[in-house]
Amino acid sequence: MAMDGSAEEQAPVKKEKKEMRIRRTVFNSERGSAIVFVAVTLPALLGFLALGIDLGMLFVARTDAQRAADAAALAGASAFIDNPSDEAEAPAEARAMEYARRNTFRNGPIDSSEIFVTVIPESSKVGVLVRRDSVHTWFGWLFGIHTVPISAYAAAVANSGGSAKCIRPFAVPDMWDDANGDKNKNHIWDPNETWKLGDNPGDFYKKFSGPDGGPGETGYGSSFRNPPFTGFVGDYGRQIKIKLTDPNDVTQLSPGIFLPWTLPADPEIADCKGGTSGGSGGGAGYRNNICNCNNSAISLDTDYPLKTGNMAGPTWQGINELIQQDPNAYWDPTTNTVQGSSYGSDWFNSPRVIKVALFDPTQITSSGKQTIKFNNFAVFFLDEQKKQQDPVTGRFLYYASGFGGGGPQNGSLVKALQLVQ
Repeated sequence: MAMDGSAEEQAPVKKEKKEMRIRRTVFNSERGSAIVFVAVTLPALLGFLALGIDLGMLFVARTDAQRAADAAALAGASAFIDNPSDEAEAPAEARAMEYARRNTFRNGPIDSSEIFVTVIPESSKVGVLVRRDSVHTWFGWLFGIHTVPISAYAAAVANSGGSAKCIRPFAVPDMWDDANGDKNKNHIWDPNETWKLGDNPGDFYKKFSGPDGGPGETGYGSSFRNPPFTGFVGDYGRQIKIKLTDPNDVTQLSPGIFLPWTLPADPEIADCKGGTSGGSGGGAGYRNNICNCNNSAISLDTDYPLKTGNMAGPTWQGINELIQQDPNAYWDPTTNTVQGSSYGSDWFNSPRVIKVALFDPTQITSSGKQTIKFNNFAVFFLDEQKKQQDPVTGRFLYYASGFGGGGPQNGSLVKALQLVQ
């Protein structure tokens, strides 16, 4: 008998070996192709990765430039709130330049040569271009790109605004000229005088429309009481009663009108210390609106209800809590500024600097329940109320900025800063 198997038995073995040799050949061929493919595409992949890193860096740089331009444009436009249009160009340019340089570009300072400011007084518009001609790339040199210019532009305007927030619940009548009540003709309501708007044909009221306003304006902030009539210019620093407590106060427009009013409810407002939640109504709500900021939007030319009660107790409690937020601050008539504030030279950020709504005094013609419309929002420094029966007084500073759209009837004082480009 033969030791080796037959040809038929050896055929499957030979076939299997042949298939294995073919598979090894194919595998070696594919592995070689993959190596070649990786070798060819790796530089391109690394190039795209490098390009992505550079693009990310340049995007951050562009964001830095845009942030600086936005801040600078808004700061520049704010000069049109504080200055007459024909005097605002220089301060607008200076503010825009200052705020642009306060920002950083790629974690470094922005040079004044990289800031371009355009001021258009006729439209209260300030445009700011922040441009750096040569921002170095990290990997762009691989493609022959060593630097890239980066620029950003923003423009802002000071538009008329129709609303404001954080208004305290005191409605202050604007000042008028009382032809027969003003005995000494100093254009101010003195304690020994009785003023009654409308009891003489010569009485008149015209609100202050801003530095560009015309003559004959009597409202607070106007030149109507400027020297030599009084020692205050534009009423800055003048002490004004913003809430009455004495029913016999001669500065009452009408009996029972003590000047508190009802704000819309703010569900997020905090309670005064030791107080209870009262929404916007009642004594608790009124008190909360004094010691805290009610973020409801208060609009000009909208009816709001006056409170008919004196509200002396809640006023005393709310005012005292507000005073305790900066207890040592006081108005210094010598320097005509605030001294002793825990906010130092930034006293304008003190909680005692508050916004109060003003109204046309011709609206109050009788006592009792009624509504009023406001025509301006003023900024006051709140004086200390030493006794509950004392009136609440504040030092007039100027007018508050508003927000949102507003028509010409709102005047030029309530302005909102808005980015337009």
